[in-house]
Amino acid sequence: MINCQGCHLPDGSGNPERQVPAFPGQLGKFLWVPGGREYLVQVPGSALSGLSDDGLAGVLNWMLETFSPNELPADFKPYTGAELHEWRQSPPVDVGGVRQGLLDRIEQQEAQKRTGI
Repeated sequence: MINCQGCHLPDGSGNPERQVPAFPGQLGKFLWVPGGREYLVQVPGSALSGLSDDGLAGVLNWMLETFSPNELPADFKPYTGAELHEWRQSPPVDVGGVRQGLLDRIEQQEAQKRTGI
């Protein structure tokens, strides 16, 4: 709650004024594109939280399964603490820029799914 609700409300909604995307129906889409899985670990609220690697993995898995189960890729593998450890050491300098690049790729994926291309 301390690390996430500064940007996301208890219901997982975002804050458009601060360019913070909502979790419901969206969070799992980050796993569709290269770099998205790492990004969810590297955002400051995740990477800098006081949670252990295993604890953070558990929270991220819960968030994905609670807020965005229908968007998870068919081959979704839950996060593990071991994979998180290294990603937490290198958060992006331009979090907003990385997020926007990922959102652009997600939008492209959605357009391809709609058009069948």
